[in-house]
Amino acid sequence: MIKIDFQFDTPHGKFADALHLPDDHTFTEAEIQAMKEQRRDNWIAVVTAPPVEEAQPEYIEIDGVRYVKA
Repeated sequence: MIKIDFQFDTPHGKFADALHLPDDHTFTEAEIQAMKEQRRDNWIAVVTAPPVEEAQPEYIEIDGVRYVKA
């Protein structure tokens, strides 16, 4: 098993990761570079994604008591 450490400086900060490949892998340098860039791009997608809004519970009121609507 070989480990290929890599990092990218991006507008969103430094991204560092590693690829772990078998010793006898057959990937070309171009394919390995594409894997690195895909990991970077996936990370950028996560850090730039808009925040997920939490669903606000709906309430129902019965005889002056509020219950969370199921």
